[in-house]
Amino acid sequence: MKPAIPLLSFLFQWAVPYPINYEVLLQILNLGFFVIIFLTIPKLLSEISIVINPFYSFITLIPIFWNYIMINGFIDGAGLYYPYDVPSMAFFSLGLLLFLRKNWVIFYFIFSLALLNRESSCFISIAGFLLSIKCFSIHSPNWWLQNRKLLIHIFVQAIMWLSSRIILSYVFKNNPGSFFENPHSMIEFLNCIITDESHWAMESPIWFLTLFGGIWLLPIIYFKHLNSFSRKLLIVGCIYLVTLMLRSNMMETRVYNELNIVISVTVISVISSFMNRRPSQIKNSIIQ
Repeated sequence: MKPAIPLLSFLFQWAVPYPINYEVLLQILNLGFFVIIFLTIPKLLSEISIVINPFYSFITLIPIFWNYIMINGFIDGAGLYYPYDVPSMAFFSLGLLLFLRKNWVIFYFIFSLALLNRESSCFISIAGFLLSIKCFSIHSPNWWLQNRKLLIHIFVQAIMWLSSRIILSYVFKNNPGSFFENPHSMIEFLNCIITDESHWAMESPIWFLTLFGGIWLLPIIYFKHLNSFSRKLLIVGCIYLVTLMLRSNMMETRVYNELNIVISVTVISVISSFMNRRPSQIKNSIIQ
């Protein structure tokens, strides 16, 4: 997009009080992918049997705003800087929607772009598999026949993911600099929360306790009100967290990309469950 800067400056510089540069392109990119997120979430909710007003998809803004703009932006000054953060969420929601609809031609095109964007795109396949599999027990009769097509697609996607990692690692093997994305000690970071000391990942580590704006508590507290699809999505979220423990710096609030979508959808599932109940049922549920 950078070659388009002169043209964008010529056409729109009069409308903004700052230079149109790389950062402006990044925000245009983020805005475009935000649109994709909010167009796909209502359709995704419908696919996993969550009946609710489409405008509830804007709940997704809560964890994204809090993790990327509030904590990582206003408080620590980074914000939505990395080009792959918002696109990874959009690719996850759109990719999962296409997966569940079995729209494979468009899916594999989107999945290929997602692979170029971020390696966490594998969670599109993981979530699609868990939400689509007909039976978890491989010992049940006709298990292979019931899931044969699904397993073939998962195998193809696994090969694509592995190939993309090998090819990209080879292409960029001579890049300068050191490899930073190694898991750092969370024990040290958590100790900084207790002692109220600053940390390289966060000036005030106490803010980490507000991750996702706290909405992740809803699907845990009201787990029994989630439908079967939402419970499977929580499994995906747990796998994501385990992966982060082994692969990433968990104290950075911007590393939870696809997890923002998983949490938002499960929160909406809880709200949908309560909204579709009678007032007496809601009162009894809250008391319990």
